[in-house]
Amino acid sequence: MYPSGVATLGATIDGADVLMLTSSFTVGVSHDPPMCSVAIQKSSATWPVLSRAGWIGVSVLSSAHASSVALLGSRDPRNRTSAATLTRSALGSVFLDGAAGWYECTQVREVDAGDHVIVLLQVTRGFASDSVPPLVLHRGVTHVPVEVTQR
Repeated sequence: MYPSGVATLGATIDGADVLMLTSSFTVGVSHDPPMCSVAIQKSSATWPVLSRAGWIGVSVLSSAHASSVALLGSRDPRNRTSAATLTRSALGSVFLDGAAGWYECTQVREVDAGDHVIVLLQVTRGFASDSVPPLVLHRGVTHVPVEVTQR
């Protein structure tokens, strides 16, 4: 019932791009140092691989990714990496082209949270677009927010 953003976590590991879709990405965990978090199911087959990365790219999905969400969330990792055009940083982070924002992060710690782990990430650099609307997930459906102007 509560709307949330949609993001991917990505890195190149052993020469292969690894992506993971999430709707639990949270910014503003800490201002100094800048930190964000994501909750990941303990049953995830992708997180044990992705967690080995020294650097992780977080891409905030935009309206450009609306038709790709199902592929990005696929259980088949090949579908995920074919769903969007990717950019790789020199540090090994993987980002989606056309993202509403991105953050390059290092993993700080995992905190046990029942059937999930909460992963704390320290942001080393980032970008947010003022002109590209983010996707929002609400009741299992993605939406592009409508800009509202005040009178």
